[in-house]
This record gives sequence, C-alpha cells and structure tokens, in this order.
Amino acid sequence: MNSEKPFRRINDLVAALSDVSTGLGSGTLHLQGLETACDDARELYERLVVLRHKARESAAGAGKSAPVSTNKLREAPLTAETAPEQPAMRLDTRPAPEVSSRQTSLIEAIEHTEQEKTVPTSGKEPAPAPSLAEKLEKAAVSDLNKAITLSHKFWFVAELFNGDRQAYEKGVERLNTFASHAEATAFIQEEVIARLKKPADPEALATFNDLVQRRYA
Repeated sequence: MNSEKPFRRINDLVAALSDVSTGLGSGTLHLQGLETACDDARELYERLVVLRHKARESAAGAGKSAPVSTNKLREAPLTAETAPEQPAMRLDTRPAPEVSSRQTSLIEAIEHTEQEKTVPTSGKEPAPAPSLAEKLEKAAVSDLNKAITLSHKFWFVAELFNGDRQAYEKGVERLNTFASHAEATAFIQEEVIARLKKPADPEALATFNDLVQRRYA
C-alpha cells in the first residue's frame, strides 16, 4: 500500500500557508492547523532548495553572462529520476558550515525541556540548567526522517549509500523501526557500511551514527 502524500504544487503550498496567516490573524487557527502548517512550510522549503539547486546548475552550464531560462525549472514531482544526481568522484559533500551537524527539531527539543523536572541537589544552590543548545545536542529523536535536514540527506546519500537515494530512503525507514540501538547498529554495519563501494567518510558516518543513537535514546 502506497502511503506517500499526493504531490502538491508550490502555488498550493503558498495558498495553504496564506490561509494559515489569515487564521493566525483572526485567532481561529487550532493545533491541528499549526501542525499541518509546519509540514507545509517544511515541504515548501525543501522544494525551493531543490529548484535553487537546479537554477545554479543551469547558470553554471549556460555561463556566468548568459541568462538562465526559467522554462527549464518548471515544478515537477521530485523522483529518483528528477533528483540531482550524486557525483561519482569524491567531493566535499558536507553541509554548509552554518548548518549544525547535529541539528534536530527545535520543537522536539522544547518539548523535551518542558517534560524534564528540576532535581534538587544536596548543595545550597541548584546545579545550573543546561542551555537549549546543549539540549539540542542530546535531545532524543523520534523520527529520523524529520531529524535529518535536506543538506544532510544529500551528504549521507553521497557518502554512505553510494549515491543511491532509494537505498537511503529504505535504510532510514528500517532504522526507524528497530526495537533497540543494538539492532540498528548491526543494520548499519551489515547493510550500509558493508555495501559501500569506497571507504565511508568518517565525519558523515559519525554524524549518522549519532542521530541513530539519539533515535533509540
């Protein structure tokens, strides 16, 4: 059974978010509406990033002085055929420096913080509470698909899944279902590392393992 969501055009996503803005202004937007809006905003962001990637490729192919034709950037469902291909040679596929290599959902971190209770210490003064940044570094991950950013996805596909986007998607789905971290670790060793055509990038592997460990924290 296919559980994928139907493809929505950018105009549809923008219109949906415009309705959300109206609901926020009138005070009629409920929790479910906010949750849907978050999903729509994430999908719109990822769609625009892909279109920007295609525009940069077109600009590079046409030359710096030549205009880029927008007709080639018409929106279409992102599939394995239309997704940007990963290069065969070893390139620096790491995310941009401004993107945290241990990024997780801010909402999940906030929820994790709200659920914690202050434990009194034996001293006169309570121990200082960890900062939000520290909590983000250690916060549990409930869904790897949501915790892995778009830039990290391209990084992991290139360095850990031989450039195979479908193998990455299937691998992450499996890693979301194991009963323990030990099972997930065994899967990474046998189905990810053992299938690599070249040595795994240490930084990419460490970041991926960290996310999986937090999934089973």
